[in-house]
Amino acid sequence: MEILTAKNLSFTYAKAEKPSLSSVSFSVDRGQFVTVCGPTGCGKSTLLRLIKKELTPKGEISGELLYDGKPISELSERQSAEKIGCVVQRPEEQIVSDRVGGELFFGAESLGYTRETAYRRVAEVSSFFGFDLDFDKKTPELSGGRKQLLALASALVTSPELILLDEPTSRLDPVAAADFISMLARINKETGVTVIIAEHNTSLLLEHTDRLMFLEDGKLTAFGSPREVLESKPSYKVLSDMPAPVRMFFEREPGGKCPLTVKEGRAVFSGVEAENREEKERKDKPVLELKNVFFRHKRDGADVLKGLDMTVNGGEIRFIFGGNGCGKTTLLRCAAGLARHYSGKVSVFDKKITDYKNGELYINNVSMLCQDATAVFTHERIGDEFKGVDLSALPYDISPLAGRHPYDVSGGELQMAAFCRVMLNSPRLVFLDEPTKAMDAAAKKIFIDTLFEYKKKGVTFVVASHDTELAAECADNCSMMFDGRLICTCDTYEFLRGNRFYTTDKCRMTGGALV
Repeated sequence: MEILTAKNLSFTYAKAEKPSLSSVSFSVDRGQFVTVCGPTGCGKSTLLRLIKKELTPKGEISGELLYDGKPISELSERQSAEKIGCVVQRPEEQIVSDRVGGELFFGAESLGYTRETAYRRVAEVSSFFGFDLDFDKKTPELSGGRKQLLALASALVTSPELILLDEPTSRLDPVAAADFISMLARINKETGVTVIIAEHNTSLLLEHTDRLMFLEDGKLTAFGSPREVLESKPSYKVLSDMPAPVRMFFEREPGGKCPLTVKEGRAVFSGVEAENREEKERKDKPVLELKNVFFRHKRDGADVLKGLDMTVNGGEIRFIFGGNGCGKTTLLRCAAGLARHYSGKVSVFDKKITDYKNGELYINNVSMLCQDATAVFTHERIGDEFKGVDLSALPYDISPLAGRHPYDVSGGELQMAAFCRVMLNSPRLVFLDEPTKAMDAAAKKIFIDTLFEYKKKGVTFVVASHDTELAAECADNCSMMFDGRLICTCDTYEFLRGNRFYTTDKCRMTGGALV
């Protein structure tokens, strides 16, 4: 039985020149797991926001969007809040309580459940997600993965029939992302909750997906089971959002059935020959040095950085990996002069960072793209950040975004515009914190090419990321961070070959022959 139906659904944002969704039609049966993918700005987030009545943006809508046979617009506030759950990309945007227990109770209390019902629902969900031991913990102290699980758990307290998720794993490390998707799949299979998830990273999803939906320029170009979509000779744009086993299959055309998972891909690609590698030799002197650096957020708090040492050479592209909460962001902030270490030494271009005065550190020297990309914008319109700048000369074509507020663009579009913004001051050393989250494959390709162009000019990049495939394409060296320290730094190829979790699907399938 259908739980959600769209018939010729179109939507145009207020003051926008073209529609974000155009004549989209599909139906979702109860209990299905639906994965929505497509290029950045294709309409994925817009579609999810239209399904959740409270999140519907301002604009012109036409066609039909039905929940259980009834127009979404006619659902009562209670019906929408109770029956349709939602998990956004940034859990901080929807977590409203300072305690785990308070967050879990929030939905039940808002809907006026009896004390007994509320406690029963919260107790059940807490046990399922393992929050019973964290019940009194402060929500800001949770790791990114636990925050995302808390957002999911809170949405499930009201026993929704449909759960919507918008890029929920884009900020999670590989282990946390796998845990999150496994938990989501278990919920779908065991409770029958219908799942609609918009994601660029589909490597963990296809084995659980009943229906694969592909949007392009606001239009639905593919909809069916993963195998139905892939057997219909998918376009390059569809394939670019598919996991490594699928992309490799169509690149190499080995024959047989297309593998959807790493396990299936291992049977197909385990015997491939190792790629030829050119040894990298750099003689550039260090441009960034951290020696025995300690940092804590509060005077009486625990150390976040614990005697950390790091050296980065000029023109190097260095990636830093590690679990959520291990200190990657703090490391970048200390190195960029945005957080002050209490012990140790940080030097940038052979000069102690404390010796830079009157903002000279950020004049043609250092720039940083924070994890919250909105932080780099100071105007209400994106275009106002680039006054007097030839937009066509920027790494990305952001002219379609010029008249829009930073909060009104997709996550991937925001990252692209933010990257352009941090490069305006012609920095020589750039810190990037999860720079490609929510970006599609085409945007990532431009990002990689841009890094290489700047590298030729001597620019150095230090990137905190969870994207091992991105590192495989562009990183010179990779470091692993754990418990406030860098525990290893080595060539990217050796780094990925030596890991089981922080590696690429291609490396897993080929036994390290390819990364």
